[in-house]
Amino acid sequence: MEEVTRRVLDQFEALVKRDLDNLEARLDGLKAEKGLDIFPLSTDMLERSISLTTEKVDLKPYDNSILAAILARAHELLKKGEKDLALCELDGDLQPWDKNGNIKPALTRLYDDARLWVYGDFTMTTPEPPENW
Repeated sequence: MEEVTRRVLDQFEALVKRDLDNLEARLDGLKAEKGLDIFPLSTDMLERSISLTTEKVDLKPYDNSILAAILARAHELLKKGEKDLALCELDGDLQPWDKNGNIKPALTRLYDDARLWVYGDFTMTTPEPPENW
């Protein structure tokens, strides 16, 4: 039994090592994709992440950082004159509604303040924004 366990662990370790070895190439491939912007967390994003802890959005630290990056980036785009900002968010923790479709007030307010409409699928059709959005 020990030999079988060791063999499975060795296979798993080799798989993880191979994935880590390919990570840089995969990231470089993503960076080359048209219309995709990969960026590090800026000072504004990190500060926003800290301030979000008082917003009662009840997020895990990683999701909190992602939300901070989204909101800070939306603010940057608005300052540059961009309009009609939208986001496809599949992560239920970051969607401004719960699994039953009920609004999460704190998240909804944050997205609304950022003038950022959140879609729940990659077709970016649902939920539809209100007419005056």
